[in-house]
Amino acid sequence: MSQNKNIAGLLRQIAVLLDEQGVAFKPAAYRKAANTIEGLPHDVSTYKTEKELMELPGIGEAIAAKVFEYLQTGRIHRLDELLVQQGGISPDLLMVEDLGLKRARLLQTELGIKNVADLIKAAEAGKLRTLPRFSELIEQKILENAKRVTERSRRFPRAEVEDDVAFLLKTLRGVPGVEKVEAAGSFRRHKETVGDIDILAVAKHREKVMDAIASLPIVRHVVAHGTTKLSFDLTSGIRVDIRFVEPDQWGAALLYFTGDKEHNILLRKLAIAKEWKLNEYGLFHGEKLVAGKDEKDIYDALELPFIDPTERRGELPG
Repeated sequence: MSQNKNIAGLLRQIAVLLDEQGVAFKPAAYRKAANTIEGLPHDVSTYKTEKELMELPGIGEAIAAKVFEYLQTGRIHRLDELLVQQGGISPDLLMVEDLGLKRARLLQTELGIKNVADLIKAAEAGKLRTLPRFSELIEQKILENAKRVTERSRRFPRAEVEDDVAFLLKTLRGVPGVEKVEAAGSFRRHKETVGDIDILAVAKHREKVMDAIASLPIVRHVVAHGTTKLSFDLTSGIRVDIRFVEPDQWGAALLYFTGDKEHNILLRKLAIAKEWKLNEYGLFHGEKLVAGKDEKDIYDALELPFIDPTERRGELPG
């Protein structure tokens, strides 16, 4: 989803520049919105109105307006203003953990580093340790984190990650309180290559899931964990996101996060034709839940046969 990634990067730039000004609260809101948009299983342009976009977690009126401004014009005026005032910084550099804004600024001015590739080259040459705020130890840590950013842009052959995914699912199913767990995304659609792994889970004790994952030998680094999502990197370099959903949302979430984009768009259009709304939380008629617990229930409500995940692409049957 290159457009999602681009927009997320722009929102993170706004967050950093507001941080630099000492603005409170807003930077965190922009980062949360960036994470939401980057994590969408389909292109953000499929949302036709700002109100529809505002139904997503962390997307308020002001940020929704900026997203639509970008979709319509290719720019965000507020970001342009901040860049004029403070100067730009590569969103890729901001994705490198432990680098931080002040160090990134220093790298730009002292070494002319503009992106992650430049950063890796300079770190491997030992140039970072000579600068203020850096040391040999910090240089090595930033080099490792920069390589992780590069890894996340790579697509992995499905066969290369199958064993790890099977091990993760087996582990999760053995955690007390886990009721359901399944891989979603392009892995579930049996695509030849995958960029990351999405796993959905219904669990009574989410902390136990997080503890079980963190102790696994194939887990290299836990990136973030909260009440609804756990993100970590495997030793292979692939990123895994575990999303926790409610039991009555299971089918809708599994359908939504399996995709593909075109399939999801067509299902949403069928729902709209019935004056319903379909999203990751369920199929709704107004505020009333029509279906959501099982994927088949949603297909039945839309008067469609159940479609195997491997066939969820493009045109619908019939």
